[in-house]
Amino acid sequence: MTASPPRIGGLDVESWGDPEDPIVLLVGAPERLSGDWRRSVRALVDAGRHVVLAAAFDGDEDASVALRRLLTEIPSRPAIVCADETLPVMAPALAVTGPALASCLVIVAGEGQGVVSPEVEALLTGVPTQVVSRADTLEDAPDRLEAENAALLGFLERQAPREALHYQAGSDPRTLRDALGCFATGVTVVTTLDEAGQPVGLTANSFSSVSLDPPLILFCLARSSTNVERFRQAEHFAINVLHIGQQPTSGVFARSQADRFQDVAWETWDTGAPILSGALASFECGTEQIVEAGDHLVIIGRVTRARFEPRRDPLLYFRGKYRRLHFS
Repeated sequence: MTASPPRIGGLDVESWGDPEDPIVLLVGAPERLSGDWRRSVRALVDAGRHVVLAAAFDGDEDASVALRRLLTEIPSRPAIVCADETLPVMAPALAVTGPALASCLVIVAGEGQGVVSPEVEALLTGVPTQVVSRADTLEDAPDRLEAENAALLGFLERQAPREALHYQAGSDPRTLRDALGCFATGVTVVTTLDEAGQPVGLTANSFSSVSLDPPLILFCLARSSTNVERFRQAEHFAINVLHIGQQPTSGVFARSQADRFQDVAWETWDTGAPILSGALASFECGTEQIVEAGDHLVIIGRVTRARFEPRRDPLLYFRGKYRRLHFS
């Protein structure tokens, strides 16, 4: 995450994320917004927001005038996040025409705070407002910031929703790919043996259960894969579901290299298909059916043996990035 230092409305600002995304304007000293404000910025950027930080107001002008000028020069109505001590500056800047300058306002209050004075509330008429408590100390409450970020993002989605993108047949395939990426998946390594009996494996997230009776699963393999003919000819294969600690393994099997198994612990069961040691779950399968579907093969296998360790957390993949599972 890199920051750039432009000037908007004559004020120095920093920004993160895609400038085409909806803007979230942070006003005031960032440490007053969160005990770990960089993680909050990251959460906003990952949620598709362009974060702009105006930490201080320079010059001889009244700070409210400077802030109002900043708001008028931002290309779209931002959602504003400010600390409660900045309200004497914020409220006059939004007075009268506030809804024309900001889509919504989040006030970050100190511990035990959360009450907006009647005078300030009168100036903010028409601007959807939410007050949240600040996380001053995170060491003893690692999940607290996650909960606060979730509440903030929920409010933003209600009051300043992102404009949905649309894909129609024949349009940009990248848009379709991004839409499909909104479905969170696990990560697997699919393995088999080549014609010489050597192990073959690759990373795949297009894996699904098909049937319990008979026990069938499937994965999809691109026709462009260098291993496509090996899996097409294989009588057996294995699916290894990865846990959070196996992200490096996923990277190894996603890259082109001579021996992906060199530094990876593996074993064999009945068919000889490589089973990755310590995987979250492993399924040994006989090839049941191969269906040609567009630029992929759908390979369906009948499960003959399985092993799993349910106490590990899964490795997830969502919108082009590895993710962690947060229980709520």
